[in-house]
Amino acid sequence: MRAQKQFQTALYFLTAIALLGVVLRTVPVYPLPIKYTNYLHAHSHVAFLGWLHGAFVGLISYIFLKDRLQTKTFRLIYLFTVSNVVGMYFSFPIQGYKLFSILFLSLFLIGTYLFTWYFFKNKQHTTHFPATYRFVKTGLILQLLSSISPWSLGIVIKLLGKDSPYYKYDIFYYLHFQYNGWFLFALVGLSLYLLERRNISLPQKKVQQLYGLLLTAVFFGYFSNTLWNKPGLIFNFLAIIGGAAEIGAFFVFLLIIKRYYRYLQHQISVFSYKILQLILFTFMLKAVLQFMGSFQYYADLSYHIRDFIIGYLHLIMLGIFTPFLLIMAYELNFIKLSRKAFYLFYSGFLVTESLIFGRAVLTWFQLKYSDGLFNSILFIFTLWMFTGIVWLVFDTKKQKT
Repeated sequence: MRAQKQFQTALYFLTAIALLGVVLRTVPVYPLPIKYTNYLHAHSHVAFLGWLHGAFVGLISYIFLKDRLQTKTFRLIYLFTVSNVVGMYFSFPIQGYKLFSILFLSLFLIGTYLFTWYFFKNKQHTTHFPATYRFVKTGLILQLLSSISPWSLGIVIKLLGKDSPYYKYDIFYYLHFQYNGWFLFALVGLSLYLLERRNISLPQKKVQQLYGLLLTAVFFGYFSNTLWNKPGLIFNFLAIIGGAAEIGAFFVFLLIIKRYYRYLQHQISVFSYKILQLILFTFMLKAVLQFMGSFQYYADLSYHIRDFIIGYLHLIMLGIFTPFLLIMAYELNFIKLSRKAFYLFYSGFLVTESLIFGRAVLTWFQLKYSDGLFNSILFIFTLWMFTGIVWLVFDTKKQKT
């Protein structure tokens, strides 16, 4: 089992969720005989667990398990995990959150536990890439913490019902510890790997500050997800600490990158360097939005205007994690990356994000607009983005094995 093959499989899941995205954007323009929420569950679960999880696991396996990927144990764990993602992709649209989709999700979680066990038992080269390993290790632990949510969700529904605020607290907990925990820590770790792989000794004090601030942002930032229920000022205060910590983490990360930016310019392609700059800018935007969301007015605003939440999540998933993963895979020679396909995907992302946030702002200020026109343009540029993703995925032949 090669790490490149793992990443390629994750790319196929990216295509699969892009297709579901087209279906979801078709419904407001041309009603389809489907249950929208079921397809939405499939889209979100496979996006997190098939594409992002699979891609990050492929990259960290390449770095820390390079000589342990051919074992029968690893291959069984990998195939077990992937097969359950496939099961979720087909079961969620058919039945939503019921027997088979819950079973596949539960088995997937067991697969992540097995991978984490295998990773810590067989890890290699941790002393060569200490900063990378520290962030990746913490990301995996945060992933384990996030899994408390799916296991407890059934209990919450049974005892308190879906109308209970604890039901939403539970779902937001899972999302938060996935994208602000596991994925973000893995991203930062892999970013530092671009430097550590060339035997650069990173400034320990700055790395420690970055780590502490990100950890603070994860645990305190969760409270911003509870503010929609107005739980009290103490929760606002805790959320503000989390938001401020993420902004602080961004600036410390920027200082580390700035210190070696001339080196990076010579070690990665011009294309990769420019895209990483875009990702860094988007990370800053995310941190600002996270901080704003810790204030009650903006927390209420985002809760009542759904486009703000959709736009924010897509900003992170499509504006930060997805381009970063593609660039990392390209720099590690996993794939060749078509510039035209990437720009087609990315321009579609920019237009759809502008439309989603634009409609949210118009709703906020109670300005008139044509919802039908917005939905039609969103559909067109979702197709545009889907075309870019399909082109990109099926033109990513390995440069070397």
